[in-house]
Amino acid sequence: PNMNLVRDPRWGRAQEVYSEDPFLSSLYTAKFVSGAQQGNESKPERMQAAACCKHYAAYDTESIPVKRVNFSATVDSRNMWETYMPVFRSCVQSGQAAHVMCSYNAINGVPTCGDPKLLNGILRDQWKWPGFVVSDYDAWANIYRSHAYCPNMTCAAATGLNAGMDQEGGSDLAITQLQAAID
Repeated sequence: PNMNLVRDPRWGRAQEVYSEDPFLSSLYTAKFVSGAQQGNESKPERMQAAACCKHYAAYDTESIPVKRVNFSATVDSRNMWETYMPVFRSCVQSGQAAHVMCSYNAINGVPTCGDPKLLNGILRDQWKWPGFVVSDYDAWANIYRSHAYCPNMTCAAATGLNAGMDQEGGSDLAITQLQAAID
């Protein structure tokens, strides 16, 4: 599910999300994810569909104030933990989502798909989440292309992989550079 909060009514995707309230959105998200992933009557242990929690994290803009692929959200620690993280925590811990999609934006200058604190640090180490991380369409490649966080695509591939990326959504611009990044 799209778990972002409506922070600005001009956001073009407000109809896709539950609310502007982190608590309410957290409750809806956990129920949606656990319901979508439940097995059938004959094999309840088998997941019928894998839910993806998106867009991780602090993402709620399409083109206001800048394009989403260039946007860097300025978020202090308190706002991050009280506003943006409760819904994602609920999704991966209570809902037990199979995967998370990192977003196009950066947070405080670091692209979400290349942020080891967000991916490995919070999701895997702190929350003990065993799932996989997929990028939004070309968001892994955008570590280099639109955020200019890296000097080239090889660096972007290594940055995403080291941060905790598992799958590139969209093209193969970053993953085709993985061998060069490893070498």
